[in-house]
Amino acid sequence: MIEWGSVLWIWLSGLFFAVSHSLLASASCKQWFYRHGLREPRYRLLYSVVALLATGAWVVYVHQLADAPLYQTSGVFWLVMVAVQVLGLIVALAAFQPIDGLVFLGLRKAKADCDPFIERGIYRWLRHPMYVGAMLILLAMPEQTWNGLHFTLLVCVYFIVGAYFEERRMIAQHADYLAYRQRVPAFIPRF
Repeated sequence: MIEWGSVLWIWLSGLFFAVSHSLLASASCKQWFYRHGLREPRYRLLYSVVALLATGAWVVYVHQLADAPLYQTSGVFWLVMVAVQVLGLIVALAAFQPIDGLVFLGLRKAKADCDPFIERGIYRWLRHPMYVGAMLILLAMPEQTWNGLHFTLLVCVYFIVGAYFEERRMIAQHADYLAYRQRVPAFIPRF
């Protein structure tokens, strides 16, 4: 049976996570840190570490809440779900291929003072392959609980909303991004 108290805490803690994570990514927050001496790449490194720790803490918190099983697949259905998860992993890993990982993590300063605009690799077919890969992995869990379902739904909503704000920032930073957005789909590729 679904644990409604747990579901409520998942959504509330997820909302707190999303707002705090998004605020740290905002231009005004970056500018505040820049004014106080924390420049790139140190700000990006701080952001990466805080994001990793906050995500880990949130996942641990969600897993400690009272929960109940939702479904468990087997046989062909299990194989299909795992195949979709493997596809998600491939998509997520492909998203990192054209990216300078050291810049992404904040271990090296980027050449430009703005977020990189990449049209190579998987970015020719998807604007948000990291999000797509993560969503495929989460949505295709071969074994799912009620808390896991709500966690997955919350993460997917956050990725979709986050993509909207990320694209607004990219349009402001890169003149060519608007044409790219019209040409390349966000989450479901056109071949």
